[in-house]
Amino acid sequence: MMNANSAAINWLLEDSNPAVKYRTHTEILGQPADKAEAAAWLNKFLPYNWRERTGLWSVYYLNAFAECGLTFEDTKISLEKAVQPFEYNCDNFMRLRALVRLGLGEEPIAKAIVSSLPERQLPDGGFLCLHRLDKLKYTPKSCVKANIQALMFCAECRKNGIHTDVVAPLLDYFWNHRLFYRTDSPSTLILNGREGWCEIDTFHPFEVMRVGLHNIVEAFCALGYGNDERLCEAWELLRAKRADDGKYLLDQTLTKSYLPKERVGKPSKWVTFYALLAEKERGIQ
Repeated sequence: MMNANSAAINWLLEDSNPAVKYRTHTEILGQPADKAEAAAWLNKFLPYNWRERTGLWSVYYLNAFAECGLTFEDTKISLEKAVQPFEYNCDNFMRLRALVRLGLGEEPIAKAIVSSLPERQLPDGGFLCLHRLDKLKYTPKSCVKANIQALMFCAECRKNGIHTDVVAPLLDYFWNHRLFYRTDSPSTLILNGREGWCEIDTFHPFEVMRVGLHNIVEAFCALGYGNDERLCEAWELLRAKRADDGKYLLDQTLTKSYLPKERVGKPSKWVTFYALLAEKERGIQ
């Protein structure tokens, strides 16, 4: 009889989401695959003038290509447009992660940003937006939203063999917070929003303010901590989202998404993909 993981993988390999199908072949199964279908699927979804967008949506559209497993050449935009002044905030880390996924991690401009990160890392191990930090006359605490994006960026760097000097202090930040909780109130979530929008929920696709539990767990696994006992609660929370057939449910999504939307409360191919990718990364540590 087919086990739940095998059944879930077969589901991911169906044609309804070519990007997940492509990444399942290449990242979970380690098989060669053609990205053309995924590229066509994404380009059909994106607005025709997406390359003209600036600000946060330009970051989201870069991430759309990165999440579909594509390369920077597939975006057909210039490097100057893709890389903006770095302010150590949520969307900048999100942009930098996308650039690494798209294959630009070794570009001089990206390497310069990576080498500058330790200079802006705060004593608690995290980061704070540069426009806020430079106005303060005292040493503040970092921002968990920026730190989660930085965590995902560091995970992507490790996958691509790119060294960063900020990983250990950043991990200490999360260990000190038991990943999700306030230090002054150990049972209170740091991001304690409405149901479906918290760090312990499967929110997808991630944005600057919210990252789903599946992405957070996968980032720790990619960094080599999938079997760390400090991740046990996160694994339990994630497994609670899994149905008997091995598919993981989507708790919440963006109102306006940069990827084709999935239905809230239903099985999600993206959440299932990241959960299975985390399990694979955990197994090879």
